[in-house]
Formats: sequence, structure tokens, C-alpha cells
Amino acid sequence: MATPSNFQMKVTEGQLGYVLQDVPHITDYIPNLPTYPNPLRSNPAYSVVKQYFVDMDDSVPQKIVVHKDTPRGVHFRRAGPRQKMYFTPEEVNACIVTCGGLCPGLNTVIREIVHSLDYMYGATKVLGIDGGYRGFYAKNTIPLSPKIVNDIHKRGGTILGTSRGGHDTVKIVDSIQDRGFNQVYIIGGDGTQKGAAVIYEEIRRRGLKVAVAGIPKTIDNDIPVIDRSFGFDTAVEEAQRAINAAHVEAESAENGIGVVKLMGRYSGFIAMYATLAS
Repeated sequence: MATPSNFQMKVTEGQLGYVLQDVPHITDYIPNLPTYPNPLRSNPAYSVVKQYFVDMDDSVPQKIVVHKDTPRGVHFRRAGPRQKMYFTPEEVNACIVTCGGLCPGLNTVIREIVHSLDYMYGATKVLGIDGGYRGFYAKNTIPLSPKIVNDIHKRGGTILGTSRGGHDTVKIVDSIQDRGFNQVYIIGGDGTQKGAAVIYEEIRRRGLKVAVAGIPKTIDNDIPVIDRSFGFDTAVEEAQRAINAAHVEAESAENGIGVVKLMGRYSGFIAMYATLAS
């Protein structure tokens, strides 16, 4: 996740060069929060799975292959359900916002968040923010339930709408506080996650019990540690069509050359995978 220059990432150093780059947590500024058993422990679909919960000390290495003489390197906190939670299902008042450009799979992510909160954790109060960050204080919210989002994964774009830049952090946090949101799910790319970090800092300054979760949205697949970002497969598939079309046209002309320009910001994953696939 990209962060602004004044944002302090927690770093823990251990033996043999072990370095953990940790994400901030509400317990950093609200100590001694009560914890509650995770409802998944009694969920018949999950309780039978052994070692389903993630240990608090689990981490994922940035580099998988290392030599015996090299340090253990940088690690990141492993994601996944914990044994204990900081919110009861009845207490949860969540909201979801999508920002920046469109990406294949946006509606699927919205759908899975709503379904997970409801079916897995029993949290039923979920609202969508209409129109990106500015929607917190400029537009209405959209009620989200499993029934409403059931078929949205078959549609393109985002049912919540989106926008770019120009938001007011203080007004956003004012809206979060006034509406009583305590879980904020922010789906977006590099700029959006920088905004999420600033929003978190304002929430922390006010001492609010609000969890902010950033969900990276990029077709470039340039997020460290995770295997593949959502939307990447679709981008590669569409790129293949352009490459195939250019190839046909180039072959049909004498001394023809086909040039296909693909995006990727500072990474070449789309170009590499599309080329290999073609």
C-alpha cells in the first residue's frame, strides 16, 4: 500500500535479519480494547477446518527464495481471520467505497465483502458510499445486503460509482463519525490508498474506534507479496485480442509491423503475460 510521507509504518526487527513491516491497528491508539470470539468458530462451514485461523505472529516473506548466508529479509503481516475480534456482529456498522478508475471484478469484490460480513460473521449493517470519496459528504448512501448484491458480479463497472481526487479528509471523517461507521472498506489504487492512510491518521487523531481496510485495485499486478491482483487476468485476456489482431494485420501487409502498446505503470506484467499467452 502506498503511503504519504508523514505516515509511519510500524517496523519490528528480530533475529537473523528478520524485519516485519506492519500495518497500523486500532489498538495502537486505543489500548485494552475488549475482544470477542470469532463467530466462525461456531460456523459449521468453517469450524471443522483445522488451523483455519491465522496466528497473530504469522507473516509472509517478501522474497521466497533466500540463501543460507542472507538475512531473512522483510516480512508482512499475514491476512486472514483471527481467533478474537474487536467488534461484535451487532456492533458492526460498515461502509464500502470505490475510488479511481474502473477495474474488472469491482462488483465481485463488493459482493464478497457484503456476503462475508453477513453470512460468515453475522454483521448485517452495510452501506455503500455513492461516488467515491466525495460521496461521504456529497451524496447519499446505498444499502447493501446479500439480496441486493447477489447478481452484481455479472455487471461491469461498480454499482457504487466512483470519482478521482478532490476530497476533503476532515469532511470524510466527520461523515464517518456522524453516521457511526466503525468499519470502512476502501477499494482503490495507489492514490486511493494514500487517501486511506490520511483518513486513518485523522481517525487516529480523534481516537475513534474505526477500522480502515484498504483493498488494492490494480490491473497491473504490481502489489508486493500477493499472488495476483483482481482484474489482472481480464487485462491479459483483452491484451491478447489486440496482439492477435495486430499480428493478423501485420502478416497481411508486405513488410508489415504490428505495434501494441500496453499499460502497466512501472511494471510489465500485462505485457509479459499477454506476450507469453499469444
